[in-house]
Amino acid sequence: MLIIKNTANSLGVSIAGDYNDFEQLYNALHNIVGEEEYGNYEGSRLRVLGLCHDIRHAMQGDREYEMVSNGIDEEIMKFNSRIMPINNVYLKINSFWPEILYIQMVLNDFVTLYIQEQGGFKRSSSFREIWDRNISTVRNLQASVNECIKETIPKAKYNRIIYNMTSIHNSFRGYATQYLDELNLKFINMSPQKRKDNISIMAKRLFEQGEEYKRLKKDLIMASKKHDCSVLQLMIDLNYPEEVKW
Repeated sequence: MLIIKNTANSLGVSIAGDYNDFEQLYNALHNIVGEEEYGNYEGSRLRVLGLCHDIRHAMQGDREYEMVSNGIDEEIMKFNSRIMPINNVYLKINSFWPEILYIQMVLNDFVTLYIQEQGGFKRSSSFREIWDRNISTVRNLQASVNECIKETIPKAKYNRIIYNMTSIHNSFRGYATQYLDELNLKFINMSPQKRKDNISIMAKRLFEQGEEYKRLKKDLIMASKKHDCSVLQLMIDLNYPEEVKW
């Protein structure tokens, strides 16, 4: 079972699960985003694969871990006449709030594209979507992120976020994902309390694609023409700190 929590300094979320949880999530995300089939979503695809990169490293023992109680106690061991471990080892990765909020939203687009790629699920066979392992695994990730948001911010802000994040009018086709780096860096430079207060604001900036985003995208398009390259190949002049206090 995935466990997603706000980090101690509200810089992002921690995503924890056992090895099988991470392996299933890794495979599902890869299958949902496809193998470079969705050209207008390539930037978004790379952000999801960035999460997959951390998941893979966690599975290789190159990230954090924590011990999680599995419900076994002395009474159960006595009843079964055997010594059992009382904790399970959970792997753990971290993701910045703006990053995970974007992934949370853009996965809706990828699920739709995945269904189309499968030939579309007719209304009479809607259970195919419910029973598809890849979709159900991705929806489980989204549900866990949703619960974390709900537990972290006030109810009024949560209701506004969920209303906008689940709007059918949202589309991230051709999204300039360099904007995520700007928001991530802004978040890093905030105090823990200000970060918590700004989670809903970051979500709004992501889905409303306002003037700040439009200016950046315009600059990127002009630069891509100047350098005869795609917007995806451009990087903005921002450097992440080597270490952050999650």
